[in-house]
Amino acid sequence: MILAMDFGGSSVKYALVDRDGEIRSSGRAAAPLESEEKFLGTVERIYRRCPDAEGLAISIPGYVDADTGVLIGSGAYSCLYGRNIAELARSRTGLDTAVENDGHCGALAELWLGSLAGCEDGVVLILGSGVAGGIIKSGRIHAGKNLAAGEFSNYLVNPNEANFLGEAVMNCAAFGLTYKLCKAKNIDLACQDLAGNMLAIDKIYGARFPSFSEPPRRIRADGRRLAQWVKEGDAAAKKIYDEFLASLAFMIVNIQVTYAPERVVIGGGLSRIENMLDDLREELDTYYNGTGFGSELRANVMLSRYLDECNLLGAAWNYISRFPGK
Repeated sequence: MILAMDFGGSSVKYALVDRDGEIRSSGRAAAPLESEEKFLGTVERIYRRCPDAEGLAISIPGYVDADTGVLIGSGAYSCLYGRNIAELARSRTGLDTAVENDGHCGALAELWLGSLAGCEDGVVLILGSGVAGGIIKSGRIHAGKNLAAGEFSNYLVNPNEANFLGEAVMNCAAFGLTYKLCKAKNIDLACQDLAGNMLAIDKIYGARFPSFSEPPRRIRADGRRLAQWVKEGDAAAKKIYDEFLASLAFMIVNIQVTYAPERVVIGGGLSRIENMLDDLREELDTYYNGTGFGSELRANVMLSRYLDECNLLGAAWNYISRFPGK
């Protein structure tokens, strides 16, 4: 059995996965963003809960050299930049360890057993705290220059904002949607996942949003809350959701025109929003009808088979491919 761990911005998902891609057991832990020691402590605690593990597979955001296991930079785990994640994890568990970028893991899962099965060229967008991504080229991960291909969080989706507010992480990911929801509905940023990052962003851009005289409400405002309020007809939430769809459709249109993948697959926590795929396809049709694009330029968009568990399966596949005899 392979112990797969997906280190996200808000939590760590983990599961025991067999070589046929079946998840045998799973759980969650708090994201250890603060230090290398907290990261290693989390790895060790999860390993102790899974004594049947024969190998360790890690998915983590950032520029990852999957051949060496080094996290070069970028992503939420700045405390680990430049560190060999595979060697660190092996030192605490004794297990052979494979490490890969989270978006690449998502793409590998879909290529292995999911919505990209049988495809030579495809793109996966993982809508979590950020927008992780994976590009499949000729049946393999395309890492690109500096291992930076598929860093879709940095995709510019708003040409009127030549700054952080114009990037996909602020318009197509839980981080940005949560920030906007807090600013629109007077909710305390300090109560949210990645609160420190949100407060730092607020120092730069907060004055551009409405202000309130009463103290902010101390509640969680995440993707689930956004979906709930949209369903209830909340005007502020609906506006943010509509902007999310427009930005995501804009990104997909340009990915399709640039790369012409056979399929574009949507995964991650936001992919669980009810009717999201239908709403996204409707938004895409707005672009396509307006431009008159023919079928050869229109994206074939579908949901991930594994939604927010795809990184775990892809991490396991990365391990299997690197340790085939284990």
